[in-house]
Amino acid sequence: MSERVQGYSFMVESQLDAAARNRKPWLTPVQQVEHLKQKGVRFEKISEEDACTYLERNNNFFRIRSYRTNFEKVAEGARAGQYVNLDFKMLIDLSIIDMLLRNELLPMTLDIEHFAKVNLLREIERHGEDGYAIVEDFLAEADWVNSEGRTCNRTKDEIARGQSSAYTSGLLEKHPEHDYPVWIFMELVSFGTFLRFMKFCADRFGDKRLRDDYYVLQNVKALRNACAHNNCVLNNMIGCPARHNAQPAVTQGLESIGISLSQRRSKMKNEVFQQIATVLYAHQRWVSEGVRRNRGDSLRKFSNRMLKNWEFYKDNGQVVSGFFFILRMISGWYPDGNPVAQDDRASRGTKEKAVEEMGNCGAAGE
Repeated sequence: MSERVQGYSFMVESQLDAAARNRKPWLTPVQQVEHLKQKGVRFEKISEEDACTYLERNNNFFRIRSYRTNFEKVAEGARAGQYVNLDFKMLIDLSIIDMLLRNELLPMTLDIEHFAKVNLLREIERHGEDGYAIVEDFLAEADWVNSEGRTCNRTKDEIARGQSSAYTSGLLEKHPEHDYPVWIFMELVSFGTFLRFMKFCADRFGDKRLRDDYYVLQNVKALRNACAHNNCVLNNMIGCPARHNAQPAVTQGLESIGISLSQRRSKMKNEVFQQIATVLYAHQRWVSEGVRRNRGDSLRKFSNRMLKNWEFYKDNGQVVSGFFFILRMISGWYPDGNPVAQDDRASRGTKEKAVEEMGNCGAAGE
């Protein structure tokens, strides 16, 4: 056997061994609770029995335990490796806040997509395009020849899949041979393809602002996909380093609403917070006043829920800092009414004090 084959065989065996080591046993709710107790998770704010019921009926173990990464572990001593000040009720609370946040962000990304298309159509018209040639040129640029000499086009293939859709099949029947005007074309393609088309237009027009908007929307698309697939968002507020620098327009927008330099630097280094900030920035910048006002009302209700149990985390600077960052963006970009709640005066005063205290606690987590 050659050295190359032996090396490949060893690599495959190592990968199989690693896969075997990563396999986890299926645990019953009772075993799940016991496993968490061994990791230092407490059951003081909720009983073990209620926790078992929750794991059986409301959430799966993998998702609920993923929020534990927001908590530090004891470094040494008898409890070394166990979590610091983590109660199971906190994991439940974070999972609820995360779900509600996704429910806010997903429709916001759809709003942004809609108005981005409206804005691009306006730019195409402003540059004197007839609406057909620009689509034809974009589709032609996507042609490629495979090993059999056949011309392929993934964008056309993507559009063709809409023939089985009740929502786009009629449009395709009216425009055979891919002869689409741009306003129809935008209804047939995915958000990702729309963004590639947007970049094509920016290059065609030599439009730097449109090109910058394209990069902003890349972050919007990433978060939209995460929310649409119901991925956890707030389960890694400490790590998750950003792969790219935040767009200057977003950081300038954060500065304009009073987000400190230290918090801008800290949070924009985190991929999730960078994407959340980008969605909130893009939404308040592009959507209509009526849509923005409606979303603002909903966001303020979310802010109220986020604060409900904030004292759970007052000793966790990273979580408090993350909450405070989101609250500051909402109150800064959607300032109608009180940024926290619309309750009676006494309750509102209590929540305003909570925000102030949260800001003081969060400074340690920046």
